[in-house]
Amino acid sequence: MNKIGLWIVGVLIVIAIAVAGLYRFNLDTQNNGVACTMEAKLCPDGSAVGRSGPNCEFVACPEVKILLTEAQARVIAEKQCIKGGESLGTGIYNENTKTWWYDANLNATKAGCNPACVVSEETNSAEINWRCTGLLPQDGARGQITKLFEEKYPSFAETLYVNILQETENHARGQVSFVSGQPGGIFLATRINNEWKIVFDGNGAISCELEVYGFPPEMLKDCAQ
Repeated sequence: MNKIGLWIVGVLIVIAIAVAGLYRFNLDTQNNGVACTMEAKLCPDGSAVGRSGPNCEFVACPEVKILLTEAQARVIAEKQCIKGGESLGTGIYNENTKTWWYDANLNATKAGCNPACVVSEETNSAEINWRCTGLLPQDGARGQITKLFEEKYPSFAETLYVNILQETENHARGQVSFVSGQPGGIFLATRINNEWKIVFDGNGAISCELEVYGFPPEMLKDCAQ
């Protein structure tokens, strides 16, 4: 090998030693000699952070600023989303949309929908999000009785709501409301040949003659002769 070749090899060796020393210096000064894996954690605001420090822990995510506390958002939700007899579930915050979500137990609902009250931080206002799946409640006593009421009162099919208060295998008693926020009525239903049938609905006196359907005494304790 000529002198020029030896000189080039020597220069490359010196550069390699320098780079290795610099890398080791960075490890010693920044991570106490620990080489962290190249991982990233996604933060709520959409940014990503890596591992650092002697224990290779993830760097803290940027602080997410919440303009409305859960308690403040609930006040707005209760004023704008619900009426008498209705209620809200626990609030869940969505960092991406800057909104608080509350499951809403409404007097009236839509078939196949699960309503929620959504409070916006930007506007300090709330609205109902029906979260409809298109799946109608056909299974169980409530679903079948709801369908019977929809067929009996088609003009209220989109707004009526059935709430079963007492139920056995073949009998049910509950309340039905037709318009949100408005009082409804009592109903009694029985299952004949595996099909539910509404035998009473309204606000009038319940006849004790309904005993013929085999209702448990506690479902007819307020009946009148």
